Amino acid sequence: MDRLGFIKFNTRFSTEKSGKASSYARAIAILDDVLQHQNEIVFSGKSLYEISDPDEIEKILDFVNREVGKLKNGKPNIFDYDKNIPQSYLLKNFCSAALNSLIEYSQFETAEIIVAEETNPHLISTKLMAHYDITKEGEDVIYEAKRRKGQNYFRFMVLDNYGSRCALTGIDIPELLLASHIIPWSDKKHKSDRLNPCNGICLSALYDKAFDKGLITFKDDLTALFSNKLEANVGKEYFKQYFEPIRNKKLITPRKYLPSPEFLEWHRDCIFSKE
Repeated sequence: MDRLGFIKFNTRFSTEKSGKASSYARAIAILDDVLQHQNEIVFSGKSLYEISDPDEIEKILDFVNREVGKLKNGKPNIFDYDKNIPQSYLLKNFCSAALNSLIEYSQFETAEIIVAEETNPHLISTKLMAHYDITKEGEDVIYEAKRRKGQNYFRFMVLDNYGSRCALTGIDIPELLLASHIIPWSDKKHKSDRLNPCNGICLSALYDKAFDKGLITFKDDLTALFSNKLEANVGKEYFKQYFEPIRNKKLITPRKYLPSPEFLEWHRDCIFSKE
């Protein structure tokens, strides 16, 4: 891991204008310096970017959170040595957030290796689920955090597969794009394919919702198919503007992973509205 890679990672999952990426990099630089001046954890001569084990970063995160707690309570803490440290980075939890992001960045890099080395999309999914430790169901906060990280990587993988464009309209504004599951995450029978790149299509928000609710689906040749419920709105202005242009339109060809015909058939049978 390195600083530039960390910044690029954060700009992938947020807008550059937000400043989050540079703020997180600044927070890591502050921690790199602070951790050299304490003796409670072994850190001499290191940078946080050199730590590839997420569990080790997690321990540092717990330590930093305790020290920030001391700071907030007016007790001696590791940040006392340098009074020039911007207090906002500490009191507004920028450092903690940056460490959480660094953990996710470390996991992301490992996920990239998995995808690069594995050619079978189903095995990509099972290996990614094991990597993010989401093979077992759960409702606790820890499981939800792991699931979010896995879903974040799925989003990155699907958007990258479609060149960060809506596969129907070509819209390329990241904030409007979603990684639409063909077989939903909630379907327990296909949970081993939750992170399968062939189980995702990049769609902008309107068409993602229409797909999710069964108003549209796709044939095996990847052309759009409208439900009768949607067709009932023919002639209305919004239908002319937003749906007529995609009637029988074929999805753009993804870079590597085509939507699975098996998954598309499942969507037509189980999600697509027959009314």
